[in-house]
Amino acid sequence: MDAGQWDIIEGGKMSSNNEVPKYGLLTASTPEEAVSLLTQYGEQARIMSGGTDLLYLMKNGVVSKTPQYVVDISGLPLNYVNYSASDGLRIGATTPIATIASDPNIAQYYAVLSQAAATVAAPQIRNQGTAAGDVIQDTWCWYLRNNYPCWQNGGNVCYGVLGDNRYYQSIFGGRLTFAVNPGDTPVAYYALDAEVTVQGPGGSSTMPISQLLPGEAIVGGIVKENSLQHNEMITEIHVPPPPANSMSAWYKVRARQSFDFALASAAAVLTFNGSTISHASLVLGGVDVAPHRATAAESYLVGNTLTTTTIQEAAAKAVADAEPLTTGTGNSFRVFLAQGAVSKALTLLS
Repeated sequence: MDAGQWDIIEGGKMSSNNEVPKYGLLTASTPEEAVSLLTQYGEQARIMSGGTDLLYLMKNGVVSKTPQYVVDISGLPLNYVNYSASDGLRIGATTPIATIASDPNIAQYYAVLSQAAATVAAPQIRNQGTAAGDVIQDTWCWYLRNNYPCWQNGGNVCYGVLGDNRYYQSIFGGRLTFAVNPGDTPVAYYALDAEVTVQGPGGSSTMPISQLLPGEAIVGGIVKENSLQHNEMITEIHVPPPPANSMSAWYKVRARQSFDFALASAAAVLTFNGSTISHASLVLGGVDVAPHRATAAESYLVGNTLTTTTIQEAAAKAVADAEPLTTGTGNSFRVFLAQGAVSKALTLLS
């Protein structure tokens, strides 16, 4: 199908009660063409490559997430992993998560990313889901996923604050939304100081991943966890070369060992001068509206060696500023899970 043309797709039966609604399918041959189509069709168009998240939202009829047109970018030449000692790591936006988990260079030089990718959902999702998709997927708060009129679905309330907030709401506070960032690889990218390349109407630009995932952004009147405009798309993720004498590790706590999101996770990247830590990057996942950098714990680790005592102290400092919800069901138990995840990640490096 040529770009700019569209067909009506009859949604396949996804469950006994839900169907994917009809939508117009558009194909793009270049990132510039994809952006042009997104601009042409406005807020009613969304990018799709792996589609594991978008089709789920459409099947459940989530109003603000269900487009009339889908721009298919799966055929673009953005499926690659390139590594060099001088430039670091470059991952194309449509690269399957499974490729990230199995790439030997990522495993050798960026262990935390390889390990995080290997814990994303289940093998079927890792084979189909993409690098960019895991970074910018929508929250999995069950109020959004069940089409409640929350801030992220065009409404003006966060149901998670007063309702069931055990698993999908922040333990570090929030503002309009308390829904946690659900990704695994974004936590590793945060710890590795990654940046993303974004294609938009004005051309290509680069931003730190912390700017892409600020925790809360209002785009088109909808509260989002990423700052992309409706006519922008990620084309590449760049991770700088690892410092000499650095090590990294990942640990994830989840209710089920397969196909489940983090109740808490931790990405640790440490650089050593002998046995002394000279630089520390420690980021928590599944506990805040964005990957949560544990700055107090990072500062404490620098100048110390990894002992049982320093690990326990760093883990305590990582959650010292937690503000778990006490209304609704409450979620204070996840503070202890987050502390444990930090302790486990650091122990793996000791």
